[in-house]
Amino acid sequence: MIVIKIGGSIITDKSMYKKFNGQIVENIVKTLKRIDKQMVIIHGGGSFGHIKSKEYGLPGQVSERTMEGMNIVHNDMAELDLKISKIFQENKIYNISLPVSSLVYNNKKNYNIFSKYLELGITPISYGDTYIHGNEIGIYSGDNIAYDISKILHPEFVIFFSDVDGIFDKNPKNNPDAKLLKTISTDFQYDTINPDVTGGIMNKYNKMKLISDIGIPVYLINGLYPERIYNIGKDNFTGTVV
Repeated sequence: MIVIKIGGSIITDKSMYKKFNGQIVENIVKTLKRIDKQMVIIHGGGSFGHIKSKEYGLPGQVSERTMEGMNIVHNDMAELDLKISKIFQENKIYNISLPVSSLVYNNKKNYNIFSKYLELGITPISYGDTYIHGNEIGIYSGDNIAYDISKILHPEFVIFFSDVDGIFDKNPKNNPDAKLLKTISTDFQYDTINPDVTGGIMNKYNKMKLISDIGIPVYLINGLYPERIYNIGKDNFTGTVV
């Protein structure tokens, strides 16, 4: 069994509210179909989640404003998830959506149902969403879910599909001379420009490192080239291993 996290930067245009990149998702799903492994799928929100979260001050204290934002973001994320679920279904990867808002409350988490669906050959799909944390309406990211699932189910490996070729020594979107780091064995840090509400690249790296620390290989791959998954463990692999 493997865990696949599909980033919101790949499945949506983050600059346009609810702009879905359906063909990219289709390409990823067809690629995953060919590897013939049990999977847990997790996806981010992109422009279905981040734009309205910022507009309504999420995460934030419970108020009329944040409750309205919670409702909008939750419904938008369910809409995005339905689009993704249908693409998996059309490719005969039968699945069930498990929103994290029903799985996480404060610091209490219950992912037991994932194992039951996997036993039946059904692919669980979860995604970043709003949730209640104390007196706040929080945002529980897909990266957090990937870490939680990895601790509980101990997958063979975890793949993060993003919109970059891997982790670089500096931000490649602002620095043309940035170098791809094939492997990362020591801590690194670079400043991010306009990080999204779930923390940007450093939060992603930190979650990947936490997963790696429990003995599970983690790969960051460009989701525009999902076929690179076939080269994992080979010399010609393009991506970052943490």
